[in-house]
Amino acid sequence: MSTDTPVRLSRFRRRPTARTAIRSRTVAGLTALLLPLAAMVGLASPAEAATSATATYVKKSDWGTGFEGQWTVKNTGTTALSSWTIEWDFPSGTAVGSAWDAAVTSSGTHWTAKNLGWNGTVAPGASISFGFNGTGSGSPTGCKLNGASCDGGPTVPGDNPPSKPGTPTASNITDTSAKISWSAATDDKGVKNYDVLRDGAKVATVTTTTYTDTGLTKGTDYSYTVQARDTADQTGPVSASVAVRTTGTTDPGPGPGGKVNLGYFTEWGVYGRNYHVKNLVTSGSAAKITHINYAFGNVQGGKCTIGDAYADYDKAYTADQSVDGVADTWDQPLRGNFNQLRKLKAKYPNIKVIWSFGGWTWSGGFGAAAQNPAAFAQSCYDLVEDPRWADVFDGIDIDW
Repeated sequence: MSTDTPVRLSRFRRRPTARTAIRSRTVAGLTALLLPLAAMVGLASPAEAATSATATYVKKSDWGTGFEGQWTVKNTGTTALSSWTIEWDFPSGTAVGSAWDAAVTSSGTHWTAKNLGWNGTVAPGASISFGFNGTGSGSPTGCKLNGASCDGGPTVPGDNPPSKPGTPTASNITDTSAKISWSAATDDKGVKNYDVLRDGAKVATVTTTTYTDTGLTKGTDYSYTVQARDTADQTGPVSASVAVRTTGTTDPGPGPGGKVNLGYFTEWGVYGRNYHVKNLVTSGSAAKITHINYAFGNVQGGKCTIGDAYADYDKAYTADQSVDGVADTWDQPLRGNFNQLRKLKAKYPNIKVIWSFGGWTWSGGFGAAAQNPAAFAQSCYDLVEDPRWADVFDGIDIDW
């Protein structure tokens, strides 16, 4: 329990009955747009050849049982693309759950993403990206952009692409580096080199079957795969992945006088806004912030009280909505935002969660609190230290 209880004047408008979203003062961006896959319509159709365009994939974040992926189409030619379609294969157990800025469909393990009406045209030199949340740990293989190679390389008649390299192994792991090794791929005309991919993004092209990746962050998880190129610059399928965690521990957070990146998480955002704790992970905000003000707890009769019991600790989360990919059960002692914040802190132990009391319309009890500050402080302490969620909160914030 923090002993520093900052008192601030705020201008937050609370409308608990309408469940409307409130624009928060946040240092880290806390928004992400998730469109359910069920709402995506339209099947992929043939489009012009993409010999002067590329498609690259990046795994932007990974939380163990799921991840956020992003494809980027870049026009490397001199004329505009009027539409784009990306096709790829995921291994069994890896799938797209929800996507945005593209219509994504699947047939078994084969996935197709097609532009929407507003982002099909890509000018020369420009790029367009779309993202998705996925489950599993596999990487895409067999990528095609408008029917051609995703890397812009040729597809040579009579010349087969190289085989899949062996699954990489990791050694010599330090705080900031790791050595990756793999068995060679084969090709009917010969293998020229290998692309090394970290979290789905190419970090190097080498002619040997080893690579030492440097400049990594200590105490951080990475995933490596390898892809072979033949003498015609055709790429083969991506290898299976190897997980690497660098040694050392991550920064536990700022000390006295250190930098604070704080954002507000509004309890009622789980309703009409459909914004949940997991969105802090998928948006990348959780990796940047140091503190979260959970807004708001109510102040009634001079005491700290629960704001919205259902959102706070009762709402059940499905596996795809949960920070760690594990669904809530009907009989578990804590659910809702509080349990999701607990899971978030397990994944990002440097984050401190502060329970903010008051706000625009929930400050009515502060007058009585000022008449008996000792009783008010005790009520806040007792509420925050409730055994059901005592490990979730690291202090309180007064928003009068």
